[in-house]
Amino acid sequence: MPSYVLGRREKNKVWDLQEIIRQNNEAALDYMMSGQQVNTAQAPLPENWALSVLAKELRVGPPVLSELAEAFADLDTIKEFLRLIRTFLPEHERDILGEDRSRRVYRFAFLFGQHYYPLPLNTDCRISEMISGMPVTLMGMSYSAYHDLGMRIGYLLLLSLIPYPYEGDDRDEEDDSVPFDPRFLPTAEYKPSRSDISWVIDLVKSLSIGGVWVAPMGFSVVKVAPDEIKLKDAANTPEVKETIRRTLLIADKAGIKAQFSTTGRTSEDKLSGARVPLLDAVQGIVGEDIARRIPVAGWYPAQLRKITDGTKYDGVGAFADWSFSNTGCILLDSNYDDCSFQEGWGEPVFIWSEYNVKILTDQWPKVVEIRSKLDHIVDWIEKDPIPNFNELLTFIQEAHPEKIPVPKGKSFYDPTEHWIALEQKNEEEDEDDNEE
Repeated sequence: MPSYVLGRREKNKVWDLQEIIRQNNEAALDYMMSGQQVNTAQAPLPENWALSVLAKELRVGPPVLSELAEAFADLDTIKEFLRLIRTFLPEHERDILGEDRSRRVYRFAFLFGQHYYPLPLNTDCRISEMISGMPVTLMGMSYSAYHDLGMRIGYLLLLSLIPYPYEGDDRDEEDDSVPFDPRFLPTAEYKPSRSDISWVIDLVKSLSIGGVWVAPMGFSVVKVAPDEIKLKDAANTPEVKETIRRTLLIADKAGIKAQFSTTGRTSEDKLSGARVPLLDAVQGIVGEDIARRIPVAGWYPAQLRKITDGTKYDGVGAFADWSFSNTGCILLDSNYDDCSFQEGWGEPVFIWSEYNVKILTDQWPKVVEIRSKLDHIVDWIEKDPIPNFNELLTFIQEAHPEKIPVPKGKSFYDPTEHWIALEQKNEEEDEDDNEE
């Protein structure tokens, strides 16, 4: 696999690392917006016994040879699972191992949730997946989620009250326009070869919708539709100009539509108007009269918390803290941009360590409390968005937030301060394990 394609190949598709992180953040935000629903493992003893389950319980006779062979093949996996049980649930070892093989993970997760915090499991989780890393769902606001604005109405309206959380982020300094028009570049003699055309076709096929390929010489290609790409972030150099010109010729021969913009959002536009798309979206929801009352810069979390905490609108301050990654809870403050990824993995891998378990267990009650407040205020707004948001806006303005002191000192976003405070596996550790 070429070195410029990061990520994993699955079912003849390639996800680059940026797309993997974006998808993880999107899924986590969807979970966050789904309401306070703690995903715990299913109860070890179902209320209604399916016939397949009953058949297993009534099965008699010697064990099937295939089951024995699989058990021997997975001996290391079983030993590691046993170590996990003895570390965190030693008193339930017999209970867990006494379950049918297909239900041991669920039994472990169910009991773990009773003692520590609920594990976010999918229904197909196997023992090998469970021991490979501790399941963690990160629900922090991400840079891409803020700018994509693919959120519930209640989230968008509350977000409009809050200053831009990523002020000073280096990503805002990127210019996503192409600073020249490739159609009017001096043309050198060039005829795309079959291999050139095949290479571009394979590249576009390998990207998922929204996936990005970064060309080493200084521009990016984004797949915006099955047979359509967009050129962006181009450096204004002769090499980039010629490469983009050739890319457009190749795409035309390959039947791929290639778009570009010479007037994209420059870094200056982003820095001066980061909240403009959000406020435009809010205006479309509640109308111009209400939207124009929202301050261009918004109000800081400390101001909103001082005004709304303990009132009918309790939860606005918690939402502001969540947007600024300042709740004090790892699960709510961190997103997948804040993690390291192993090559070939679609998710960061967290270690089953006592440190990780303890910190997440200690913070879980606060996570539940904050999410309950968020759900309360979001659900209330969405019951009748226009009058309810107008009522909230009036309440805040009548409390004169401008008289409440705002935080002093540095306010810009520093990614290094948001690196996730959980122990993760890395490539070096895997190499050491393999040597042993």
